[in-house]
Amino acid sequence: MPLTSVSQIRGLSQERAAKGMPVKLTGIVTNLSGYKNSFFFQDSTAGISVDRTDHADVGVGDLVVLTGTSSAGLFAPTVVASYVRVVGHEPLPRARRVGYAELIGGVLDSQRIEVRGVVRSAHMSQVFDHDILVLVVELGGGSIRGVVQNLAGINYNPLVDSTVSIRGVCTSHFNEKRQFIGAELYVSDGRGITVVQPAAADPFALSAIPVRNVLQFGQGQHRVKIEGIATHQIPGHALYLQDGSDGVRIQTSSKELVESGNRVEAVGFPVQGEYSPILEDGLFHVVGKATPIVPLLIKAKDAIGGRSGFDQVPYDQQLVKLQGKVVDSWIQGGQHVWILQQGSEVFDAYLPMITTNERTRTIGVGSVLMMTGICTVHADHEGIPTSFSILLRSPQDILVLKQAPFWTPTRILLLLAALAGVTLLAILWILMLRVRVKRQTRIIRESEERFRHLAQHDELTGMWNRSAILSALDRETDRCRRENRTMTIVLADIDHFKRVNDTYGHLAGDTALRRFATALSGCVRSYDHAGRYGGEEFLIVLTGILAGDLDERMAALHASISDLEVEDVEVTFRITCSIGGVFIAAGDEIDQHSAMRMADQALYRAKNAGRHRVVYQMFQRETSEEPLLER
Repeated sequence: MPLTSVSQIRGLSQERAAKGMPVKLTGIVTNLSGYKNSFFFQDSTAGISVDRTDHADVGVGDLVVLTGTSSAGLFAPTVVASYVRVVGHEPLPRARRVGYAELIGGVLDSQRIEVRGVVRSAHMSQVFDHDILVLVVELGGGSIRGVVQNLAGINYNPLVDSTVSIRGVCTSHFNEKRQFIGAELYVSDGRGITVVQPAAADPFALSAIPVRNVLQFGQGQHRVKIEGIATHQIPGHALYLQDGSDGVRIQTSSKELVESGNRVEAVGFPVQGEYSPILEDGLFHVVGKATPIVPLLIKAKDAIGGRSGFDQVPYDQQLVKLQGKVVDSWIQGGQHVWILQQGSEVFDAYLPMITTNERTRTIGVGSVLMMTGICTVHADHEGIPTSFSILLRSPQDILVLKQAPFWTPTRILLLLAALAGVTLLAILWILMLRVRVKRQTRIIRESEERFRHLAQHDELTGMWNRSAILSALDRETDRCRRENRTMTIVLADIDHFKRVNDTYGHLAGDTALRRFATALSGCVRSYDHAGRYGGEEFLIVLTGILAGDLDERMAALHASISDLEVEDVEVTFRITCSIGGVFIAAGDEIDQHSAMRMADQALYRAKNAGRHRVVYQMFQRETSEEPLLER
């Protein structure tokens, strides 16, 4: 007997659902997924995702009868329909109002639901080659993405900071182990969005609040406006403002440059940062010049303290200066990090390598420094402050008060022990101090390594991300120009990758990307660079290859990363790639933009000539007459 209700199918174990149990259902099409001709379906018992082998034309609200078989799905049981017949049109099932906690675990997957919250951001995107509107809605306790498929009549910019009610089909994000990661809401069109409380027409018309009032009692989930003087900016990532003796970090994607000392108005959504509140999804504009903030001279022991049972953290996100003695330093992940000690307190300071100079690179252990920068307090998982860092803005923020002495603490200790000896108490004190320094150093190093790896590596493939590989290209371009060396820029693109996604699914596509990245990482030299440039396209930077060896090297590279076998959970298939490159001879006046364009042209020729091949050319500023060489 066939299964006749969705609840029966959803109740199957993964193993039983995979056996293809016969199914016959009657219910309503609640939404189209956008992937091929699949849709979401709901009867009186529950909702489910339906994949199809037929091609009947269905729309949202159609009452349909379908037959087919059960499937284990990639997360929850699904239906594979072999026959779908429209028998009428009905109102959509009532969407049940739910909160964020009810979404955890995916129990509402494929059900029509309603959520209410504040729109944090709105932007256009694409899924399955269709334009969509993506809304990030904060529900209180967590956020959900709303995907609006039909954009007709929607003006989405005024939705940001509005309180809205959204109705649609709940879908789940999950990993390769079928584990729930997050929820998403598929909304057919603008009728699924109701503005409960509109946002201010001009967010900068809001009344400004003092920085110290952010996230105080009574504030909701909406934007707030603050005013302050700029103390530091990381373009495209963050802007630091200070209002009197209070500072704040504003997370923003804006790359508009702001000079320190400018007076700035900013709006954003207040959330709990690592210790103090920050503003996310921030907007800002400069309103004029102001007197630059004078850094406050502090002592390390006062950065984190306590009084009357409460933590005292008076300088978080403020511009400060303090003195310390270097006990360790290293360069990692594009940052120069110093571990410093003042009395019994240990803290770290870090400076982006892009701003370092010869003077900062020669600062040794034992040097006494005066550091000026943004004080950033770190907290543990319970919100208790444990350590702090100094974010340096430029080498000018470092003043060397005393150069590193020849006599290190270890040598001095040995000398004193040989001449006069030391007491057991002094030895124990020094050992305890060293243990503390090592423990703090280890905590800080592990934290720095984790954040830097996330910032510079592609989450899916583990390779350098676009920003990191372009930074490597910048460095190699400068080095080849200084050292009169050759350089080859290569773009590699997986052939027919969209066909892989359409045929085998996006999880299989992800597996193919990881397989390709593993092969690529294994075939480049330790001093070459490779990273994910975007989508299925990868950028490789090769240095020091002679023109006479270029054919052999390009052929070897293509042989290593093309015609790869990919094994996914349920299928095995092969992928090939096309390669386009440009060779820059030693002494050429390198124009990186022209070189990248020529590499992209070569890749286009390789794909246009049938794919699964290599095309490269020699660099010229004017490329119209340069022949393309195919291997």
